[in-house]
Amino acid sequence: MMNFKILNTAGIFALASIFSACTDENHAGVLTETESGTTIASVVIDGSGSPVASAKVNLISATHIAARMAPIKTATTDEDGKYTIDSVAAGEYALQISNTEHTQSAYQTLTVKDSKTDLQTLNVPEAKLEENASLELDLGTYDLDKGDTLCITGTLNCTAVSESDLKSGTVKLDEIPPAEFTNIILIRGAGRDTSTRNVKWDFTPGEKLEVSSEFVTVTVPEEALSAAKKLNGNKTLESMIVPVTIPTKVKNPVLIDNNGDSLAVFKAENDADSSLYFTAIPSIDAGTYKFIVTSSESVYKTSEISRVFAESKSGLSVTEGDFMNTFITDTSSNSLGISFWIEEDGSKIAEGDSLFLDSKENDVTYRLRVGEKPEQLCANFYRRVSKDTTYTDSFPELANSYCHDVLDGERHHYAIYIKANHVVIAIDGKTVEDTKMKNAFIIFPGFVTGNHKLKNLTVFSLKQSAIAQSDDSGWERLQAWLSAYYTMQK
Repeated sequence: MMNFKILNTAGIFALASIFSACTDENHAGVLTETESGTTIASVVIDGSGSPVASAKVNLISATHIAARMAPIKTATTDEDGKYTIDSVAAGEYALQISNTEHTQSAYQTLTVKDSKTDLQTLNVPEAKLEENASLELDLGTYDLDKGDTLCITGTLNCTAVSESDLKSGTVKLDEIPPAEFTNIILIRGAGRDTSTRNVKWDFTPGEKLEVSSEFVTVTVPEEALSAAKKLNGNKTLESMIVPVTIPTKVKNPVLIDNNGDSLAVFKAENDADSSLYFTAIPSIDAGTYKFIVTSSESVYKTSEISRVFAESKSGLSVTEGDFMNTFITDTSSNSLGISFWIEEDGSKIAEGDSLFLDSKENDVTYRLRVGEKPEQLCANFYRRVSKDTTYTDSFPELANSYCHDVLDGERHHYAIYIKANHVVIAIDGKTVEDTKMKNAFIIFPGFVTGNHKLKNLTVFSLKQSAIAQSDDSGWERLQAWLSAYYTMQK
């Protein structure tokens, strides 16, 4: 017989028993097998949970292109909101449902599978109608011209570019069910040239999604990859964090690359212009990368970046929870990176104002502070010790200290990366420390900033393959990453 699984991507699921289908028992939407295939049966409700009569139910393939094909089957709900569709073969499908006024809709995806098990029924969720969404797309986003057609794959939604669209510079698409869609079809002219694009369009009930033709370019100079070209294995670098400027008019921006894949961005906090973002490019080589800027109804964040501040303020706090919520879930990469631009003259810093960054209490802690020489910025690492086993009188004891001439009044980029008990420090892209400490971090405590301005203060973590790979003999890949990272921050 045939089984199915069903995912409702629009609305709240309700699983109460509502009606009978194929038997005298009541089920909240079922699929049962008939001799000629599977029967789909369910119910359509409105926002209050009441059944919707006379709703139009369209069964379409998961790859449906509305400009080229009709629905596979259709049905209309009865007074109780019920409907059935018989004789459905195994396959991947979608259900697009609308009310008689075409003001509300719902969207569900389902899989009907072949199975040799005994005859059975399976409860499925109701379809909840919500107010339609709409799309307004800048024609320049995909270089659309008059007569070109845009379709959202797996839906009944298509539109052709008209003369009036050319004049306005945008094309509009209405009656879109509230759901997230990840693929579109572009049909050029008479339809001979057809292409697909991956997207991340999240439609919210009653809202218009605006897709602009804003672009962001990221240029990776040859010098950024000079250290990477000396690596034994892969010469490209992964998860490269770069700053980008995005117009403030774009809501919840997402970057789309040439392959149609989306890149999340992280908005810099304390940015006066509110236009500074950071993104992580999965793999970089020398050249220019061009990204389309589009908006999303949801906020997507990069997994590499925990926090970014255009400029730090006194007492600014980054918590352990910030690390845990956003960092890479790669157990082989228990690591923490902190970077910033600094322009300070240590000789003018008061003795009581020597702390730049101070981590919170933990078994192993860290501080960035002025060294014994005023021009030095020291990364100090402490371990918690006690005179007895109770640790009631525990205190931090300095275990390692790494000091470098940074506080000379000139502008410098400082980056420190810690993985367990290994620390790498780069100043202006040049590695000045690559060593093991006496103690290892199991959990990285949060920190608080001092009374000093740190520009583009970035807290981040990298997956293991960005730090070291099998062909690497040591930490040279991370050194190459930090070198390129500095170049991309300038």
